[in-house]
Amino acid sequence: MKQYQFSDVLYLNRRNAIQVENKEKEDIGTIEKSDISGCEKGSVVSFIAHNGSPIKIGIKKRNIKSLLVATYVIKTEEKTYFLKDKPGNSLLYFCVVGNIDGQDIRIEENWSSDIEVKIDQIHIATIKVNELTFKTTILIEDNIYESSILFAITILMYFMHKTYKNESEFIENILFD
Repeated sequence: MKQYQFSDVLYLNRRNAIQVENKEKEDIGTIEKSDISGCEKGSVVSFIAHNGSPIKIGIKKRNIKSLLVATYVIKTEEKTYFLKDKPGNSLLYFCVVGNIDGQDIRIEENWSSDIEVKIDQIHIATIKVNELTFKTTILIEDNIYESSILFAITILMYFMHKTYKNESEFIENILFD
């Protein structure tokens, strides 16, 4: 497996970009705030590999019917994809499912609070978060390339997980305080 890391920030804005590094500490790409039409303001992030084009992900604007189940919009230069919170599971833990170019994808939190990415039920990546140092480490299969959509989705789903955690905490405080 290949290893990548980045240092998270408390609040990502348009002026600060996050550099993603490989195991040798070489910059391989940048994470930035972005926009996608029809997505919630402030929820969109993009990854731009040094040898690729931007891939964006954001949370589609919600209404009363879709309040508890988020839809994630993934936008490349050529295509738009949609992933969704898995109903039922998403009330208990972060679990997103969908299809990317004919491959079933599942991104879910495990018992260790790491995020696992599976393609056609095969584990391809793990996102490990160190909340004390703000260092995020990504372990990903050797056959997933830095300019691929699967690589970008893996990197960017960390930020969707962060949004999910903030919203879950907010709802929990309303219900149990």
